[in-house]
Amino acid sequence: MHVALDPSEEIPHVEWLHATPGAYEWWYFDAVSDSREYALTVIWFLGNPFSPYHRAAALGRPADPFDHNGLFFALYRHGRLHAYHFSRFPIPLVNAAPTPPLCLQFGPSSLTQEASEYRLRLTDVNANRRSLRASLDFTAPIATCTHGEAPEAAPRHLWHPAAPSCRVAGRIALGSAMNHETEEIAFTGDGYHDHNRGVLPFAADIREWYWARAALPNGGTLVIYHTRLTTGGWNTDLMLFEHGVLKRHVIDVRCRLGHWRMNAFGLAYASSLIVEGEGIRANVRFRERLDSAPFYLRMLCDVEGELKGAALAGHGIGEYLKPRGMDWALTASAMKARIVEQ
Repeated sequence: MHVALDPSEEIPHVEWLHATPGAYEWWYFDAVSDSREYALTVIWFLGNPFSPYHRAAALGRPADPFDHNGLFFALYRHGRLHAYHFSRFPIPLVNAAPTPPLCLQFGPSSLTQEASEYRLRLTDVNANRRSLRASLDFTAPIATCTHGEAPEAAPRHLWHPAAPSCRVAGRIALGSAMNHETEEIAFTGDGYHDHNRGVLPFAADIREWYWARAALPNGGTLVIYHTRLTTGGWNTDLMLFEHGVLKRHVIDVRCRLGHWRMNAFGLAYASSLIVEGEGIRANVRFRERLDSAPFYLRMLCDVEGELKGAALAGHGIGEYLKPRGMDWALTASAMKARIVEQ
């Protein structure tokens, strides 16, 4: 996983997507409410890898990523799924501007950036005919991560932590199955945004990955990416941000996995990661499983540790991915069943 800190990475790479077989690109947002009652995830996909598109790429079949655009929204309450939307949008309903500022339009839903603010406006109906209307503003302390340079050549998998420290505010309206009643939720909390792009299949390069981000007091954010490559080695990035500015990026990291668990699909994972390097020690503990699949887990997490002898503590969201399970025909069929065609 190549870490990119150049702000030019934030916009859609439209020409590259069209020219690269098996390409994918997504914009990821998550947030945990101040009360910790709610958590949410929103993802905008050009070339949705969590669809049958991934299996087509794994089998070497030609596929245009713009035939597989998706918008994902999940709201969790007390560690359980509260609302779920995953919609696919054909090309005529998609606008992806390849010039700054960031602007994506998927049907009636939009993602726009103005300086340090990302505005998410969501309108959707899920497979159970339940409606969603949401207005969420992710405000970062700086316009975008401005350290580093663009890579000379596009790596196979690139991660751009564009806005690791955000304050989030907005409203979410959820309709009942027949939309006779509406649940109104006012949301405020700490949020995170990153941007990924690369080439499928994941399993050609990555055996598994752990990722976690935790909001720390006083505007800090700790981000960990622990990736096991198909060559057998592990790559680990530990990044510490203060008010959106990168203060430490440690790649010589020692990481120990522990407290193994298994989900209902037989996917085994470590629920504890202990990372150490350059004066930082952090113990990431994955707690409630928010989403669970044969190849993937999204979880709430807590972090405790030390930074130069001072206590370090925070909470956030993490994930575990074992890409090999995405190549199975049964997995592709199950994922397709969760996606609503718009």
